[in-house]
Amino acid sequence: MAITNYSVGTGTGTAAYNNTTGAEVAVTVIYITNTTTSDGNVDVYVVPNGGSVGPQHKIYNNLLIRSQDTYIIDSEKLILENGAKIYIASPDSSAQFNATISTIGI
Repeated sequence: MAITNYSVGTGTGTAAYNNTTGAEVAVTVIYITNTTTSDGNVDVYVVPNGGSVGPQHKIYNNLLIRSQDTYIIDSEKLILENGAKIYIASPDSSAQFNATISTIGI
């Protein structure tokens, strides 16, 4: 099992997770924590190998996370092919978020 920590920014320039293992991995859980006293929103994208960030790859749109709260994505496991990426962006700059992504090779 591997853990990736990511400081969420306002854009999608950098992937929160990039599968460079050479094999498929399963995402077991994603924690997104609002570290501020302001409510804020995040968008989450899962982009296949060779794809680019766009609305067709968005799995969470404008997800509201209350101040100093954590949202947990764990009800469905994501299987990522080699080269697939997860992007997390906060279009609302009034809050700051950290993400922790847990993966395991399959």
